[in-house]
Amino acid sequence: MRVIAGKWKGHSLQAPKGRDTRPTTDRVKESMFNLLPHQLEGDIVVDLFAGSGALGIEALSRGAKRAVFVDADRRAFNVVRENLTKLDALAQATVWSLDWRRAVAKLSAEVPDVDWVFLDPPYDKALWEPVAMALAEHVQIHGGIVCETPKHHTLPPDMGGFVQVKYKVYGDIAVSVYQPQT
Repeated sequence: MRVIAGKWKGHSLQAPKGRDTRPTTDRVKESMFNLLPHQLEGDIVVDLFAGSGALGIEALSRGAKRAVFVDADRRAFNVVRENLTKLDALAQATVWSLDWRRAVAKLSAEVPDVDWVFLDPPYDKALWEPVAMALAEHVQIHGGIVCETPKHHTLPPDMGGFVQVKYKVYGDIAVSVYQPQT
């Protein structure tokens, strides 16, 4: 697993050991970022269920100003910090070891305005809708929410005031981009 584009292009990233983390493949990650409607220059992003932190790190590499990384798994938390340290990117990052409910509450209190949220929860928990609804209620998201799902899992056309504007399948993985309804 590596950074695809930007200032850290080609740098390898570590992933947490075990089966609890399912790193986004380089191909899917590249395609996911190509679906975003604008450059990330100066944006604030949230990598929720961060795992290795690859999505937030990719956003930072592509010009995001700040990234918040959240994962309840302590091993993932440690790997995200290691990856950020290796890239000398800790100054641009906040890393929380929290479950998603506590993370949404903390975002609401500490980082209430963000541009993009990358949402890649454990597939077996099917948390996309409840997390998106909670985010929409408590956090101002200007750009949108990017969801990674197994291709057989169908997300609704709208979630909590966000409408699906793009949907692509890459092998067994689907990526949906939701933007605020206007």
